[in-house]
Amino acid sequence: MAGSYHWKIDQGSTVRKVVRWLKNDSPVDLTGWSARLEIRDRHGGTLLHRMTSGDSSIGLAADGTISLHIPAATSTAWKWLVGVYDLELITPEGEPVRLLEGPVTLSPEVTTGA
Repeated sequence: MAGSYHWKIDQGSTVRKVVRWLKNDSPVDLTGWSARLEIRDRHGGTLLHRMTSGDSSIGLAADGTISLHIPAATSTAWKWLVGVYDLELITPEGEPVRLLEGPVTLSPEVTTGA
């Protein structure tokens, strides 16, 4: 069963989120795995943002570390305020495992420098 996490993002900031997957208090070796994450306006709704290990926005390590990265230029351009997401890891055999899910809240940027 996936863990639940309310992801809060500051618009206009670079987002760096690191989580570590432990099973029975031991890190899961993510060598050979891939990952994908989607943010949508609601379950089954419009895609707001997509991340994958293939585009380097998700990093996976042998010590169970999962690193998520969203550049400031990307979060600056977002016009939405709330959504939902899930993070799926794909085993080397191609089996998806949903690790995290939950709501996403975007805190709108006030200072733009303009």
